[in-house]
Amino acid sequence: MEENITVINGTTVSETNVKCPGCGGTLKYDPSTLKLICGSCGLTKELPPPDAGAVIEELDFNTAIQRASVNWGTVRKLITCANCGGQSIYEASQVSGCCPFCGSTNVMPAAENEQIMAPGAVIPFAIDKDKAERCFHDHLKKVRYIYQSAIDSKLENVIAVYLPFWTFDTDTVSSYTAKIGFERTTNDGTVVDWKTYSGVRNQFIDDMIVYASASLRNTHIPKVTNFYFDKLVPYDPKYLAGIVAERYTVGLNEGWEKAKVQIAKKLRTDIGTAEKNKHGGDTVGRVQFSTNYYNVKFKYILAPIYLATYKFANKTFQVAINGQSGAVDCDAPSWRWLFILMCILAPLTIMTLMFLLRLVN
Repeated sequence: MEENITVINGTTVSETNVKCPGCGGTLKYDPSTLKLICGSCGLTKELPPPDAGAVIEELDFNTAIQRASVNWGTVRKLITCANCGGQSIYEASQVSGCCPFCGSTNVMPAAENEQIMAPGAVIPFAIDKDKAERCFHDHLKKVRYIYQSAIDSKLENVIAVYLPFWTFDTDTVSSYTAKIGFERTTNDGTVVDWKTYSGVRNQFIDDMIVYASASLRNTHIPKVTNFYFDKLVPYDPKYLAGIVAERYTVGLNEGWEKAKVQIAKKLRTDIGTAEKNKHGGDTVGRVQFSTNYYNVKFKYILAPIYLATYKFANKTFQVAINGQSGAVDCDAPSWRWLFILMCILAPLTIMTLMFLLRLVN
């Protein structure tokens, strides 16, 4: 592979073009085989599978600015959509005339000197576009009241994209009070006696996930982001060969603030459950606590999604498909409203006929 050295804002960055060693063509990642494949001569190169046990570095939160890598391993360009605000990262050789998220052609290059943090890990695509379409049709077959002809709809504008996520690890020390309820039966029914317990809880939080995009162009994305993060592999530009990546628009500090909200919910639940079980209680009341965070570390990772559309009855519907598990979410045209209407009208029709028969008789 050819290696080029460039300088960005005074920083030397090593960039690798993913070229075929056989014919010089472009290698692209094939999720069905976990290999790089040359479209010209057919040469293949195998990549390590997600469960190969490779070590993924977690960066220290407080030194992130100094240590964060901006080396994507290949020359990349940042494109901003004027319509939806989405920011996409392409290989410099790729030519794109539209936004992968909303389809708008009103896109423009962002500032070339912007430092874009490179991901530390990636969940590779595990299914190809053909498998994604099969998953789409299988999903439609399970939708109740769907028009039968809609199941045969073809996916259009299928785009593979890597979505950005932050994950955070931290040690927590929380001082707390928790109200635990103890049920007892009386002549008047069940009564709950409340007792308050206090203590200190040490708990390690592992891989708290935060979606690192501030905008949502496809409303189905949140419903298919249940990834298996244990299948992460260290970032390698080869996995992004020919695939666009969404640039994070929720920064590291904002991501950490969002993570702390999720961590607080988890700690509240865990503290209440632990105290209830410890004292043999029946229910958990108000839990109050104050938490200190230590040894905060993070990973910036990319996870795979297929975005697509399909048409039915001159209407266009959006689709999101998990590129790892094949989970699908989309709007589906159904005759449910017709079914409900029939359920309402049928009794009225019967009552009307019975009334008319009585008048005749």
